[in-house]
Amino acid sequence: MWMVVSFLIAALAVIFAVQNGAPATIHFFSWTFAQSQGVVLLSGFVAGFIASMLIYLPTHIRNKLKIRRHERHVADLEGRLNAERGKREYIEKEHAAAMRVQKSNGITADDTEKTLTK
Repeated sequence: MWMVVSFLIAALAVIFAVQNGAPATIHFFSWTFAQSQGVVLLSGFVAGFIASMLIYLPTHIRNKLKIRRHERHVADLEGRLNAERGKREYIEKEHAAAMRVQKSNGITADDTEKTLTK
């Protein structure tokens, strides 16, 4: 999709440059350039785009690296959470089994608490 949009923008730029063929003289310090208006304007646009990308790119890269680091951290935390859930399920099963054994032996929860507090 982005290639189609890029092609359309490039086509519009070419049409713009062809339709604005009047000569323009540019004076920059001691240099003097004579070129068509369309080429001069498109050159300015391209120079501005490159300058903005040079300013934006370091921030973009830094943010991408932060996102990757945070995604790895989240994956690590999710793995640890799943491990803890597994431990909890195991403990709950063990507790349920112990309660069944106590119930079948006729031991009540109050007797268990009294034994634990001694």
